[in-house]
Amino acid sequence: KDKGGGGKAAAAKAKKEAEAVAAAKEKGVEAMEVRHILVEKHGKAAEILEIINSGKMSFNEAAREYSIDKAGRSGLLGWKKRNELDQDFWAAALEVPEGKYTEEPVRTQYGYHIIMVQARK
Repeated sequence: KDKGGGGKAAAAKAKKEAEAVAAAKEKGVEAMEVRHILVEKHGKAAEILEIINSGKMSFNEAAREYSIDKAGRSGLLGWKKRNELDQDFWAAALEVPEGKYTEEPVRTQYGYHIIMVQARK
C-alpha cells in the first residue's frame, strides 16, 4: 500500500503511529481532560514538583504561578484527543492515573511539562 514518496521511513512512522493509536484504544482512551504546568527548564519543573509534593502549593496554584502557558486557567487544557497533543505529552499522560500528575517532568517540543490527568473517556 506504499504509494512511494516516503518509502520505509514513512511506512515505519505510520506503523508506529498506528500502534500508538491501537495502544490508546486498547486502554479505552479516546480523549483525556488534562492540566499542565509548562516551563522551559527541567530544573524548574523539578523544583515545582517538589513544591507541589510538599503541599506548599496545589497543582492549580503552581500552574497559575509558574506555567509559561497562560492559555488555560490553572493549567487547564480541557478535553483533548490524541491528535491535539504532542505525542510525548499524550504518551506520558496515558501512564498517569486519573486525578494524579506525572512524577517526573515530561519533555516535548514546547519545554518541560508536569501533566495532570483529570479524566479519560
